[in-house]
Amino acid sequence: MVTIGESDGPTAIPAGVAAPRALVGLSASEIPPLREAMRDLQRAVSGYYAETARGGDLGPHVRSFLVAAQTLNDLLTNSIADSGAYKDLFAGQRHPAADFVDAVKFARNVAQHLLHIVRPSDEMSLVGGSLGMRVYAVWDDIPADVVAQLWASTQKLESAYQAKLEGHEVTGTMMSVLRFYAEVSPEMVHRDARNEWTGFPLLSQPGMNSSLHPEEPADLTQSRQWMDGRAPGGDCRVVCGQATIDGTSYVYGQTFVGRHSYAPFAETVEQANCDIGMGYPYLNGDIAANFDDVTDRFPEALQGSVIASRGDVLSWAVPIVRIDLRDDWHGPGVDADSWTRVVKIEIDTRMPEGFRFGPRRARRLNALVPPR
Repeated sequence: MVTIGESDGPTAIPAGVAAPRALVGLSASEIPPLREAMRDLQRAVSGYYAETARGGDLGPHVRSFLVAAQTLNDLLTNSIADSGAYKDLFAGQRHPAADFVDAVKFARNVAQHLLHIVRPSDEMSLVGGSLGMRVYAVWDDIPADVVAQLWASTQKLESAYQAKLEGHEVTGTMMSVLRFYAEVSPEMVHRDARNEWTGFPLLSQPGMNSSLHPEEPADLTQSRQWMDGRAPGGDCRVVCGQATIDGTSYVYGQTFVGRHSYAPFAETVEQANCDIGMGYPYLNGDIAANFDDVTDRFPEALQGSVIASRGDVLSWAVPIVRIDLRDDWHGPGVDADSWTRVVKIEIDTRMPEGFRFGPRRARRLNALVPPR
């Protein structure tokens, strides 16, 4: 049975994905409150990132992140049975990301206990073009006279702040904190109805290859492998046709979230069948006869057209059990030449890898859905 929905639901690690070994053991009763705290942290990060495209005040979002991150740190330090294992991550052979947590604690204590506003530096970079602009900000310095007012125990954390946050791009450091807590216990990660991290992936920006997901490797080759090994984003994909390019067969079509599609997809037949094996729904149906162009209703969807199914997608499309290699074909009302160009965007080796990676990642993760 294929289910398409948009409400919060499962919070377990997706089926078929091996659970990483937790660094700290949690009891069944400890997981739900910690998962809610992690949810607040995840939403603080995605909320900050969304604000960087709106041109608003980033300070409140930074401070929300600091509070959420330190709340989780406090709970793990003081309220769980295995708190000793958590504390060990900050002593002796410290976890590589421990300094990020100490840096956050330092900045949060400044914001909470002193008359000093913690916010990004005024020195920001505005990056983008016709497909959207985004601010890239760095953490501001905290003056010595402010630090002098802190308790000695907090002053000791200043070096961590200077090493890990001060002068560093904000979103990237936030993602490092999320990765740390996911390592502490993958069960703490809050997931939505699609078993995706709540608040992620972040919205793709053309030309930028910085991470859109806490699990995403920084290396582009490793990131492609990671993306291919997990189910695609969205609820389902409707196949519109098949094309053979340089001897490889690809299927193409639209990825849907509920009744809306913000992005096309292109996959090798082999990869599409792997996705089906992971439980991801690929569907077959007459898409041309069942959609309306609603791009004008989504002015924030700058990277392409938005289409809406006139009814539930499952009312006119049926699940595909397996996709077979066959001669090229396209559905009724589908322009095969245009779709071939859609496929080539991801595979044209005349373009540098970084240029091909962006469209691939945006489509695979469905990182083109604007926040509502």
